[in-house]
Amino acid sequence: MTSIDGLGAGSAFAAAQYGLQSASDGISQAASNIAQRTAEDAVAPAQPIATNTDATNTSANSSPTSTRLTDDLIALNVNERNAQASAKVLGVADEMLGTIIDVLA
Repeated sequence: MTSIDGLGAGSAFAAAQYGLQSASDGISQAASNIAQRTAEDAVAPAQPIATNTDATNTSANSSPTSTRLTDDLIALNVNERNAQASAKVLGVADEMLGTIIDVLA
């Protein structure tokens, strides 16, 4: 009799589980960072808006807070995609296991 783990179903389930857990941790961290930055922005005094329209000065004046917020939003999106990919792996592994059971039964 052939072992199902020998066919890779167990490792596919483990990889999907690890991917989902990792994505969940990343989503939680990014969401926490976004909430913290939003709270900091609400408490911090308003920054004056620069009237200089020079593109080089505008890019140099971008605040580190907005850059970190952008990074956190990107991390949130990346982790969402990773969770979707891991869920797809889990679905394919489930279908594969069902097919193996049908063939062996």
